Amino acid sequence: MTTITNIHGLPPSIVAAVTNDPYTGGGDLSATKLIDAPQVVELSRRYRDHLTVDVSERIWSLLGQSIHTVLERAALRQEGMIAEQRLYADVLGWQLSGQFDVMDLDMQKISDYKVTTVYKAKGNDRWTQQLNVLRWLAHQNGYTVEKLEVIAIFRDWRKTEAERNEDYPKAAIQAIPIPVWPLDEAAEYITQRVALHQQVRAGGTIPCTDEERWYSGTKYALMKPGGSRALKVLEAPPAPEEIPAGYEVQVRPGEYKRCQHYCDVAPFCEQWEYTAHDAT
Repeated sequence: MTTITNIHGLPPSIVAAVTNDPYTGGGDLSATKLIDAPQVVELSRRYRDHLTVDVSERIWSLLGQSIHTVLERAALRQEGMIAEQRLYADVLGWQLSGQFDVMDLDMQKISDYKVTTVYKAKGNDRWTQQLNVLRWLAHQNGYTVEKLEVIAIFRDWRKTEAERNEDYPKAAIQAIPIPVWPLDEAAEYITQRVALHQQVRAGGTIPCTDEERWYSGTKYALMKPGGSRALKVLEAPPAPEEIPAGYEVQVRPGEYKRCQHYCDVAPFCEQWEYTAHDAT
């Protein structure tokens, strides 16, 4: 069991709420873990009794859970709406599970509520993967789903920015349509992912990709000597003729942001150990 610390001295009620998280997943693999890095999932399973997480790192997750509780209560009052139901299906001998937030039976739509940042207002691949896995599970359990959406609640939304920037979300909550995969493509994706997780569970090694590690990539900033702001930041080294007179190139090494700041199993990960060692 993960040890929960409280290094910032938060109130006991918050500590108790985080510690008593009712989420347990289900089956051999959940939809959330299916789309995650197999190495992270396996290390989390292997070292679950040795992990340490501070309660402050679970606050946004706690907020998300509270929203789900409200939605489940609301769905009970609406005909044709189902909330917080876990579905199961067998894939390559494993039981895959997934829990949707809200399903509208009349509109044949799954809605997933996420507390997130404005940066993700246009959606991302993980949302697409997760919801299409849930759609496939729904069809395996006799439900027809033809629409997917994320209801994004932006924790960093600012009204002043919305008023001056036309590309900024106009409200702190927004429905974001999610692309729908053909069911056979979803089945192929799911089968491939389960096979990868089974390979790692059996002792195989599948290092996390740069994308899974949230690698920022090395950047090249055009700077004046002694200056504090870059004229331009480039993805690749500039050619000599691209460097303006009086400027120099400052190399900004990329960071593996998930490994450095957000991965609970980093202390047990050989890949991160080698990366951190190389960085020093």
